Amino acid sequence: MVRHSQALHNVCDDNLWTPDNPLTTEGESMCERAREQWAKTIFEGADLIVVSPMMRALQTAFIMAGKTADTRWLISPMCSEHLSGATCDEGRPKSELLTAIPWISHLAGVHELEEEWWKAPRDEEPLRVTAFLKFLESRGEQKIVVVSHGGFLEYVTGFYMQNAEHHLMSADDCERSKQKMGRSTLNIRDAVSKEYETASFKAIAKAPLTCFHGLGPRRCSLIAKLGPKTVSDLASWKYAKVSAALCELAPLQQEGSRDLSHQEACMNINKILDKEWEGSSLPELLDAPISAFAGITEAHAPTIKSLGLKCIKDLGSWKFYSWARAICVLAEFESVDGSS
Repeated sequence: MVRHSQALHNVCDDNLWTPDNPLTTEGESMCERAREQWAKTIFEGADLIVVSPMMRALQTAFIMAGKTADTRWLISPMCSEHLSGATCDEGRPKSELLTAIPWISHLAGVHELEEEWWKAPRDEEPLRVTAFLKFLESRGEQKIVVVSHGGFLEYVTGFYMQNAEHHLMSADDCERSKQKMGRSTLNIRDAVSKEYETASFKAIAKAPLTCFHGLGPRRCSLIAKLGPKTVSDLASWKYAKVSAALCELAPLQQEGSRDLSHQEACMNINKILDKEWEGSSLPELLDAPISAFAGITEAHAPTIKSLGLKCIKDLGSWKFYSWARAICVLAEFESVDGSS
């Protein structure tokens, strides 16, 4: 990956509003020095040379290649600069380009270039970068030189390259960049399996618990014995909800000795506790076995133990319940069609 050399807009802000700036005199000298230091080897060893149809990129490639262009060259708007709003990132008509640098006329891609090619509809930058990397991947050539622009190449390399800088990337590096570009900015990839990486929150809420990383069919069958089978089931499972509430409030309790849990209008959670645990303090309940809940019997103990849940505190802070609850909350605010 090669970024073009110094162009007029790189040294004079007034030229930010001039379309398709050429290289400065220093920019041309930078290309000559680059050829002596590294570019000669890279360009002569390339199987394919892909160049943006912008003047500064074409000039850079031409000088670095020894002021020659051959059948290995491909002129492609796929790697042109992203449209930042500044006029310097717009191209010039193909007819003007051919008049200014007629040596490009025989190169692949020039015939297909539209007269005002930069005005063609474009995908969002991550999608355009992904498409370009897929294009490179589809080519049969092994060594490819791409001469492009700082803004565009930042998406590819992960950093902003300086004028006339080059960066070597392997096929694996390009694949990682492609995957990154194809990934939604809003995702929970660390929590869900590949099948659900691009699913909506609403879809995940209805999904079986096997959608979570770390919950295979065996563990999910154990959870199903306790009740929950889907993400929304787990999010609304009363025992997990109460356990999480106890975890939240336990740090707020002060020590006390009087049991008022059976007096009218006094604080209690008797409706969900076995009788022997009624009146217990919040910290005591956190350390209690999950069978302290009414409806969870000793018969459930082996299943609960297999899930790694030793006490109510473990259930209240169980990551799978936390994920399920969060997903269901966010699903309420998700628009089906992506509208605001």
